[in-house]
Amino acid sequence: MKPAVGGEASTSSNEKKRKNKAKKIPRLEDYLNQRDYLGALTLLEFQRNGGLSVEHADLWIGFCAFHLGDHKRAMEEYKALTLRPECPVEVWVYLGCLLFFLGLYKEAEEAALKGLSSHTIHCSVRCF
Repeated sequence: MKPAVGGEASTSSNEKKRKNKAKKIPRLEDYLNQRDYLGALTLLEFQRNGGLSVEHADLWIGFCAFHLGDHKRAMEEYKALTLRPECPVEVWVYLGCLLFFLGLYKEAEEAALKGLSSHTIHCSVRCF
């Protein structure tokens, strides 16, 4: 006896599309556009732990944590970024907004001013 033949030929185009979608790797932009911050955070952590480098992953992790209500985690990410020499200036503003949101007004102002002063210094160096 021969086994039935032609199983592949009978698959519809909809089934093929569904299989192709299942094979696609999720993209950070897709999660962010859908405001699926948990999905985005999970993807970023998976990539970080897997050794894959994602541009500005730490910033996005802080962003997602903030929007998920995990303000402590967001603050830790932003503070860790401020310790780096190549820290983007806007991180101080993000940290300031986060601290303001938590009701830490004095600390929020200090963080925002650090961002402002480092931005001014950075711009002065570029201009001259």
